[in-house]
Amino acid sequence: MLQNPACESAVELPRRLAHAPLIHRIIELYPSDEQFLAPKARFILAGNQSTSSSHQSRRTACRYLLQQLLSFTLSGKKNEWKLYHSPSGAPCLSCNGKPSQLDISMAHSADWLAAGVACEARIGVDVERFKPRDNISAMADFLGWKKQVHDNRDFHAKWTLWEASAKCVEGSVLMRENRGFEQLSTADTQDHVSNLGPWRGLHGCLEEKLYYAIVLKCPHDTALTHRILDVGKIEPW
Repeated sequence: MLQNPACESAVELPRRLAHAPLIHRIIELYPSDEQFLAPKARFILAGNQSTSSSHQSRRTACRYLLQQLLSFTLSGKKNEWKLYHSPSGAPCLSCNGKPSQLDISMAHSADWLAAGVACEARIGVDVERFKPRDNISAMADFLGWKKQVHDNRDFHAKWTLWEASAKCVEGSVLMRENRGFEQLSTADTQDHVSNLGPWRGLHGCLEEKLYYAIVLKCPHDTALTHRILDVGKIEPW
């Protein structure tokens, strides 16, 4: 996933923002059998407090949220990290001019933001504010979902898993074959990590209005679990 960090699309992470995102939840995924091993991933969910509703404003807030997640998780000065994009458009990190071994993902929906970082794994995250839809069955059929969609809430839960797993492989959100989703959608991934082949998936709902999902594609067969972290008591990796 990592490409040449000197590409023209490279940009520094924003150092300041007029209204910093308000953090609502931080989730950590870590090995379930040996809890003293380093965590595999962290996910941060926040509300966008910016008065601007433009797409560019939300993208800037997402990058700022990613910067906060990196500062919680890793050592090093904030300005050592740079954000750039692979040819597919996926976000990537460099540190001091060298490609980072960390994988990252970001998402936003309405006034909600999400960012994730993973070590030794590919990560995709998604967030979706609940909005009643009339065409959920048609959309599920178009995407080739084998699992039946029961109602709007079930659709939102599956959709976040769908998009997060697509980001894991740098695929299109309209891709017709999504193996990560096909496996995870058959399991119960709500509020706990499902471990299926190389895929690790988790989805949840915040205040009954915001759906989110985290999907990892891991090279090693390690079972993961998760915990919700206290924002004020986050230890670096």
